Amino acid sequence: MLQAILFNDTSYDDHHGCQLVIRQIRALATEAGIHIAHASPVRHDWTKDRFLLERVAEADVCIVNGEGTMHDDAPAAMMLGRLARHCRKLGIPCVLINSVWQNNQQLTEFAGDFSQIFVRDDLSREALELAGVASEVVPDLTLSFRPAVGGLVRHGLIINGSVLKSVQQQLWETLSQLPSDMDVRYLSIRTIPPLRHGSEGRFFFKSLKANAKMLRHRLGSRLGRHPDASSSRGLGRLRWRYSVQSTADFLRTISAAEGVVTGRFHMATLCMITGTPFMALSSNTHKIEGLLKQAGLSGRLCESYTEGLSRLPAQPYSEAERAGLERFLEHSLAAAKRMFAGIARLASDAQNK
Repeated sequence: MLQAILFNDTSYDDHHGCQLVIRQIRALATEAGIHIAHASPVRHDWTKDRFLLERVAEADVCIVNGEGTMHDDAPAAMMLGRLARHCRKLGIPCVLINSVWQNNQQLTEFAGDFSQIFVRDDLSREALELAGVASEVVPDLTLSFRPAVGGLVRHGLIINGSVLKSVQQQLWETLSQLPSDMDVRYLSIRTIPPLRHGSEGRFFFKSLKANAKMLRHRLGSRLGRHPDASSSRGLGRLRWRYSVQSTADFLRTISAAEGVVTGRFHMATLCMITGTPFMALSSNTHKIEGLLKQAGLSGRLCESYTEGLSRLPAQPYSEAERAGLERFLEHSLAAAKRMFAGIARLASDAQNK
């Protein structure tokens, strides 16, 4: 099999969406004949990692998971751009996948160093096109997953958070003002990441330390007084207090809801793959607007949780929305498979030169 190194492995983050993205990257890569021999954690400085630098020099291809990183010339994004230039100098293909692209100037200087770029939405493709850089659209890789859920009786609404502190606080203000007989509950997307072993064993103690800290926060959030939503610490504790640790259980919980109001991109994609009606608030990039436009669900964007909760009960999926969403999910899976098959061809061609 072709040997690859994965960069920006977001499964180290405490997030069901990130866990599922990396799961799909590994599964789809294997199906295409690519073995991910090593993975570099999100925000890990590859330039100071001698082991990783040696592995890069031996790899057939480097795969960068752009996810929510490649925007606003962020330091983590610039580090991944420099990786592409490093790989180009070595003659090793470096491919950016599953990426947003927005508000970049310095980063755009490195865009041409990627062998190929696959962005998640048309808005990101258009941003690169304006900079004279070609890219292809392949929707977020969570959309290539097919959960084993179904037959559950739906009841009640779920309200989910945001990466934006002000929006997360708005969520708790909204909940505090709801009638007591309204069947609405908060569900966090947080989860404790798996410990590292095998080819990632050198990060075992790092992951153990991080997981122990997360576990303390989770236990602390469920003991004593209810955390205060007015502080950053309180918001963090609330996310742990109302979390579900198993991704399978998390997806079943969504599948059993009549609807979800969320400010998180991956909660929206997970609603799509479980067939759950939802309303979405804007996030820190155009990712949610881009996703809704792709799926033919632009009418499901709302300005506030109050608006989302008021509109959702009267807005189950229409027949047109349901048919369009089914087509979008089929397209997403097919596009993801084509992308990895293309990466395999690219690596093979480079190997044969």
